[in-house]
Amino acid sequence: MTRTEKIAIGFAMLAAASVASLSAQAQDYKIGYITDLSGPLAGSYTPTWQGFDLYIKALNDRGGVNGRKVAVTIDDDSLRADRAVAAAKKQVESNEVLGIFGLSLSSTQAPVVVEMQKVGVPVVSTFSAILDALPPAKPFYYSTGVMFEVAGEAIGVLQKQIASNGKVVGMTFDSVGGRAAMAHNKLTLEKEGYSWGEVIFPVRTADFTPFAQSAAGLQPAMVVGHYGAEQNIGVIAALRATGYTGPYVVAAYGASEDTVKQAAAQAGSGDSLYMVSRYAVLTDNAPGMTDLIAAARKYGIANPTSMHVTGWVLGMFAEEALKRCGVRCTRESLDKAIQGVKLDTKGLTGGPIEISADNHYGPTYWRLYHWEKDKLVGVGDWLKKIDLAFPVK
Repeated sequence: MTRTEKIAIGFAMLAAASVASLSAQAQDYKIGYITDLSGPLAGSYTPTWQGFDLYIKALNDRGGVNGRKVAVTIDDDSLRADRAVAAAKKQVESNEVLGIFGLSLSSTQAPVVVEMQKVGVPVVSTFSAILDALPPAKPFYYSTGVMFEVAGEAIGVLQKQIASNGKVVGMTFDSVGGRAAMAHNKLTLEKEGYSWGEVIFPVRTADFTPFAQSAAGLQPAMVVGHYGAEQNIGVIAALRATGYTGPYVVAAYGASEDTVKQAAAQAGSGDSLYMVSRYAVLTDNAPGMTDLIAAARKYGIANPTSMHVTGWVLGMFAEEALKRCGVRCTRESLDKAIQGVKLDTKGLTGGPIEISADNHYGPTYWRLYHWEKDKLVGVGDWLKKIDLAFPVK
């Protein structure tokens, strides 16, 4: 082989390497999203997905991450664990996703996480979360959402701003997450001298009248609902129909400003309605809200709420994780990248979202809101919650 031929081959190899490098840079980041879009909690999970989708669309419009677009595969689990697992396996095997985001109720999350741990695929949930994210954190599971146990305690602390004593009645549907939230809410309040009563009903309940009557019969000083948007709307109307006019606290598990607005309309009044949330509502005017509202207008979401904020922040989290992962991102390197994320949410939460190697949830911040003149108004500042005082298995 002549020297000229060797030089030509060398140039050809360099050109091929350059093309391969450009191809790697141009290839989309593939991620998955699974949630309930048609089941009994679709009204709660759909806005979260819409918020995430808004963020990814806006992100791709401005060039994506590290020069690459983000491609999302979305699947509906209808709040069924078997469908959630099947979707996760399909996304990993056929869609070749780097990680899975979203997920629905706690009962569908756990089996997905188990399967993804087997193949080393990171999972990041919102808006609900399971204990696997808390120290000592389990591999490949993270959450930017609502840990029911933490929320139960935060709500208990914030309820003291509503009524200083008396009986609190907790209501939930029969789920692992709902029971866990109630257990922590109960222990927090009892520690402060309140008494406690509770009413639990099936997940697919449509007529809330008998359960509202049971709650009102306990003569509460306050009622708190640990469930999604549809249940809050139905329960509030049913409670007011019994003659109970006292404080009612909406725990923001898929509930939002729109939930409270609809509940007030159906009940005939918004008096004494409260909400506790990990995420800012639209009337907070947080700095990060401007971008969300602009994206909602551009892509046709007429009335964004705090549930859209929840999904939007998950999109921010996904961007930060992929940015840290780099151009040649793998499932393994994405998992490592997530463990160093410290996300400034631009006021959409009460503080940064911080993930570490041993804490896959981090400190969270909670705020009490009161319904006043057709909008939610913050009561006091954000409450910081870091550690669970009452671990319930």
